Amino acid sequence: MPTQPDRSHQLPIALGPVHNETLGSYLHRLAVANNRPAGFLARLLGPLPPEFSPLSNTTAGWTPHSPERLATLSGRPTSQLARALPALADLLSPHSPGQRTEHLVSRPCRCCTARRSPTASVVITLSPAHVHLCPRHQLWTRSTHDIPLVPLPEVIEAQRRLDQLARRHRQIGQALDLARKIIEDWSASGMPIDLGKEWTDRLDRVEALAASKKVSAEDPSHLAAFPDIVVLTHLILDPPTAALDPKELYLATTAELSRRFARIYTTLGTQNPPLPAILSLPRQDIHPVNPVVWPLR
Repeated sequence: MPTQPDRSHQLPIALGPVHNETLGSYLHRLAVANNRPAGFLARLLGPLPPEFSPLSNTTAGWTPHSPERLATLSGRPTSQLARALPALADLLSPHSPGQRTEHLVSRPCRCCTARRSPTASVVITLSPAHVHLCPRHQLWTRSTHDIPLVPLPEVIEAQRRLDQLARRHRQIGQALDLARKIIEDWSASGMPIDLGKEWTDRLDRVEALAASKKVSAEDPSHLAAFPDIVVLTHLILDPPTAALDPKELYLATTAELSRRFARIYTTLGTQNPPLPAILSLPRQDIHPVNPVVWPLR
C-alpha cells in the first residue's frame, strides 16, 4: 500500500524530468541519483506496475494524492512535472484530447542525454512515430546504440522530408508502417523494384563505423532502407492521382514509382500484388491541403 501523503519527503538530490519522459525512466533516474531502489519510489505513488522498468509509463492505481507525492519527492511543482511527463499530464487532465497516439517509446541520443542528465546511461521518452534520428547531433536513435549519420547524408535528408509530411498528415505513422512493410516484401523477393545496390552501399558505410559493432544486424538494415521507405511513405500520403478507380490508381502509382526510383517497376501478373496497402488507404483522409513537390531523388 502506498504511504500516507505526509510520509513523503523531498529527496536530497532534486532531478527534473526530460521532455516527454516516461514515468519509469524518471523514477529510475531519480532513484539512481539518490541511491534509492526505483521500486521503492514507485510504491510511494501507487501499486508497482508489472515488470517495472524505465519503459513503464502508467499511473494505474494512483490516488489523487500521488501527483503531490511525486512533486514532494522530486522537489518540482506538479505543473512543471506534468509539462514533461505525458502520463502525469493525462492523469491530471483526463478529458483533454489525446495527441500521442502516433508516439512511440524511444530515447534521446547519447549527446542529448548527457546534456540533460549527466549521471544517466539512458533516458526513455515518447517521441513522434516518424522521428528516427537526432538532427542536432546527426545520430540515428532507432537502435540500441547511436549510429553516426555523417557518412549517410541521404538519411538526414529523408528525415527532413518525413518531418514535412508529418506536419501535413495525421496518418504519418500508419503510412510509414505500410511503406516499411512494402519495402520488406520487396527486399524478400527482389521484385518489383530491386533496391539492393543502394542498400548494400549504405550498409557498407554503416559497417565501417565503430558503432555498427554494438547494434543488432536488423538495425543497420532498417537504416539502409530508410530513405526508400520515406519515398514510398510520401507516395502513400500524396498519391499521383485523385482517381478512385483501382486500376487507374495502380497504373499511376507504378509509373510514379518507376520515376522516383529511376528504374522500371516490373509486374509479374498474380505474382506481384498491385500495391494493396497503398490502394487500401481512404483517399479522402490523405490528400493534403497544400501539396509539396519534391525533386526527383
